Amino acid sequence: MFNISIIGAGVISAITSLMINLINQKLKIFIFEINNKVAIENSKATNNAGTGHEGMCENNYVKLLNKNYYIKKNINIYFKFNLTKNFFSWIKFLNIFNFKKVISKTPHVSFFFFKNNIKLKKIFNKIRIFNKSIKFTNNNFFLNKFSLIIKKKKIKKKFSITYYKYGFDINYQYLSLKIFHYLTKKNKINLFLSCKIIKIKNYKKQFILTLFKKNFFRILTDYVFVCAGGSSLSILKKFNKKISKNYFELPINGTWLISEEKNIIKKHNLKIYSETIKGNPPMSIPHLDMRTIFNEKKIFFGPFAGLTFKILINTKKNIIESINLKHFINLIIFSYENRYIINYLINENLKTKKKKIFDMFPFCKVIKNTYCKIAGKRLQILKKKNKKLKLNFGTKLIFNKNKNFATLLGASPGASISVNIAKNLIKKWFFFPKKFLFNYKKNNKKSKIFNFLLYLKGIEPFTV
Repeated sequence: MFNISIIGAGVISAITSLMINLINQKLKIFIFEINNKVAIENSKATNNAGTGHEGMCENNYVKLLNKNYYIKKNINIYFKFNLTKNFFSWIKFLNIFNFKKVISKTPHVSFFFFKNNIKLKKIFNKIRIFNKSIKFTNNNFFLNKFSLIIKKKKIKKKFSITYYKYGFDINYQYLSLKIFHYLTKKNKINLFLSCKIIKIKNYKKQFILTLFKKNFFRILTDYVFVCAGGSSLSILKKFNKKISKNYFELPINGTWLISEEKNIIKKHNLKIYSETIKGNPPMSIPHLDMRTIFNEKKIFFGPFAGLTFKILINTKKNIIESINLKHFINLIIFSYENRYIINYLINENLKTKKKKIFDMFPFCKVIKNTYCKIAGKRLQILKKKNKKLKLNFGTKLIFNKNKNFATLLGASPGASISVNIAKNLIKKWFFFPKKFLFNYKKNNKKSKIFNFLLYLKGIEPFTV
């Protein structure tokens, strides 16, 4: 019988624990969380986008090479999210728990500013191969349906839209709570809150974890998975400096503009992703999101990024604690070579609420009575390649030589592809059954049917 230790109690930790338990109930799982509650950092409902990339909406992943548009990354993320949906379908089918207040029906829209729509048409033709439910239109047809999209003639850059009816909004925080509640109630996991990792040491083919919760204690374990968001890299440094020396941290904070105006919400039950405004770095202000948080609907615009020294929201931990002179010199060089990104982040930090509202103008009608709210932290990973630091978008699983110690680094996409992350982890650790209930293939009709059943059965659109 193996012992498995998971550091961090967010959505990826929750889904990994549930998958391991479904594969082999004899395995002992220990989860250690530094905070006094689960899922209050990256998995918090107001922190993650909650979209699941349902309609292939991440326009910033599109690459232009030799006048051709490539959406390989969009498609890969789309299929990884389908695996997540397939797993959710089986949770529902097996009646493990219900998805009330976790998933709500929300159509997805992708919004492009293009005069001749050449880019979108080329992309759309590729998308249709994988999902024929996504509709393409121009500004004339859907203009009246989307109450917040700008309609004034002054700013009339022609734009195009893809529309996907069968979208979801997912509250990953509440999903994590439900999974942990189910597993602890059935005595399937041992969950330690307010518990700090002090040291991780190799012991033969196992690991000794030194922890602190009121007092110091140790635990012997066979496998370790570090998925502690902002703390992951610093924990990796405690275990293996040889692996961690090639990775650096760039903490980015975020701010949402939020509206709770019921009259606007009634007319705007959509998740809209735009492309990045010209001159801004990738992944900046592409969202106009309808978010359902515990049955309460809100409109989120942003997030507005910014530089920060804080790695975590609820714990006093900052980047300076893990920086030595060599790291500092590397960060200075990176900042100089990528000064347009650094300048952008600093300027975003300095923006007033009035300026943030003004930024909405090219994208949608100005929403009155908005307020600002922190959107959490994103620890972007900088990887050293050819003696230079490069910004890495996405999440990455890093293993030690024996494949029994794994660390998850990076930011988005994370929660929406959590099942794929867990599956890859379990494959490396021991085994992953070929005929397991939520295996997903690109052309698997059964998977598509289950995903559609998840949408139709028991998940009602929320009405104000």
